[in-house]
Amino acid sequence: MDVLTDVLNTVHLQSAVHFCTELTTPWGIRVPAQNDRAIFYVMTRGSCYLEVDGLKPPVSLAGGDLVMLSHGDAHVLRDRLDSPIVPLEELVKTCSKCDAHRSFQHGGGGSLTALVAGHFIFESQMSKSFLSTLPPLIHIHGEHGQAVPWLDTTLKWMAAETSSKNPGAQIMASRLTDMLFIQILRAHIAEHSGACNGKAGWLRAMTDSHLGKAFELIHEQPNHPWTVAELASQVNMSRTAFSMRFTQLAGVPPLAYVTKWRMLKASDILRQGKVTISEIATYVGYESEASFSKAFKREMGVAPGTYRREGQNGAVGV
Repeated sequence: MDVLTDVLNTVHLQSAVHFCTELTTPWGIRVPAQNDRAIFYVMTRGSCYLEVDGLKPPVSLAGGDLVMLSHGDAHVLRDRLDSPIVPLEELVKTCSKCDAHRSFQHGGGGSLTALVAGHFIFESQMSKSFLSTLPPLIHIHGEHGQAVPWLDTTLKWMAAETSSKNPGAQIMASRLTDMLFIQILRAHIAEHSGACNGKAGWLRAMTDSHLGKAFELIHEQPNHPWTVAELASQVNMSRTAFSMRFTQLAGVPPLAYVTKWRMLKASDILRQGKVTISEIATYVGYESEASFSKAFKREMGVAPGTYRREGQNGAVGV
């Protein structure tokens, strides 16, 4: 089982991208916190500083760089650390050249910096909780002032589809932006594979040479009555060593992860409204609807039936 694919199929991304953001020195923009989304920027020309609330020091961005603020933290972008700052909401309101994609031009008329900006939204609260273990900032460096080849290709396709009037252009642009999120995670995994530091979470743990197989098994068989001893045996580790390593890297004990994943799968199926709660209970490994409902309410704060009704009425989600 490809664990990353399974997670991304379940969390359901919504995405958007904005092009042709041209900034001339001196310039500075403050972007408010947007905790319901991850925000990304790609430097297509020039350079700037990114200052994220709660993170130090400022991050220097150069041509070809990509940065993602996984938790949508408030931040400032500016050409120099002493340049004046304009709140984004004021800039968008007063910008006479904004188009349907909220592209705009801003600055004092000096040297040019160009950005591609966009965001990824996770549909449900459960999804956001599951993805909260991503690092607050992911920085992918360009190569000699140019975007890495996979990013350059994706951006060209996105630009073409965003400006296209062909049938299906909107869905094509959306799917390409979703693909960008996957590529960002892939690049982050590749850069930090084998690293012994960093924030604990499923993304870090699933790439561990010892734990990867355990994650595959959990995702392949969410209905299996997993025990710590059985998972440890499957990856040729002692029960104690496995439990300690899993908890250290994933941030939660093995069976707590199993429960969280089951509830995420269940919440996704409930939102679709196609099968009974009893069938969902069986699918995620509970012997009875009552035991599943108790576990679901403990994890989600509401009963499965309530969650389904609220989801269908649009009350569950972002």
